[in-house]
Amino acid sequence: MNLKQEIQERAFQEGFQLFGVSDIKKLEEAEFPDGRGLMRPSEVMPEAKSAFVMGFVLWDEGLNAAISSVSTGDFSGGEADYYNMYYEVTETRGWRLVSWLKDKGYKAIPTHTVQEKIAATLAGLGFIGHNTQVITPEYGPRVRWMTVLTDAELEPDEPFTRDLCAEQPLCQEKSLCVKSCPYQAIIPGPSQGVEPGKKLIYDKCVVSHEFDKEVSSQHEKYIRRITDRGFMECTICNLICPYGKTVEENIIPEKRGLD
Repeated sequence: MNLKQEIQERAFQEGFQLFGVSDIKKLEEAEFPDGRGLMRPSEVMPEAKSAFVMGFVLWDEGLNAAISSVSTGDFSGGEADYYNMYYEVTETRGWRLVSWLKDKGYKAIPTHTVQEKIAATLAGLGFIGHNTQVITPEYGPRVRWMTVLTDAELEPDEPFTRDLCAEQPLCQEKSLCVKSCPYQAIIPGPSQGVEPGKKLIYDKCVVSHEFDKEVSSQHEKYIRRITDRGFMECTICNLICPYGKTVEENIIPEKRGLD
């Protein structure tokens, strides 16, 4: 078993369901939107030689919980008063894997600050769909990502090339994710060829208003509150995706002891 296979095995042991290695040079060149707290791999870890990506399946909506002070507005996880369940889960598991990797003599850093959507695509794990999320053949968009930069030299996987949205019969006329958004925040059509950050009208998306000091009645309608400052992120465009139905059919019943 080579190092890449060992890391993959360890990733699965830590609870991730998907694993792949990106071409770090292409990831370095990838465009990303401003103002989202994103960085290039060389800015996070100058000596990194490889970037591997791990996918964690969201099998329960509770994993989409977020808590924040008023008007934090930083969804990169960088603010001290912003807490997101799936960020915390993937980072904790990522650090456990990194600790194991360091014991083997390698340097490594887990990060959410690189362009993870591109990283997952370069690693052959999925396709950036019309809702701007990474669509995987196995779980649709119901996956959250953790990228690890390391000085270990790992063979990159082949990039994902299938257009899953074009292949989906239910989305031939107009994508279900676009139709499902109650605020029409998603611009119709493929994400490819669109300037990063411009496929979604951010101010229309309910997620951008969850942390407003005074939430309007228009946005309150689709905000799922847990506490005064705790919310379940809007996942309407994720839940409607046909590729994600396998999670409901297979993973959720097993997790809940219903299979």
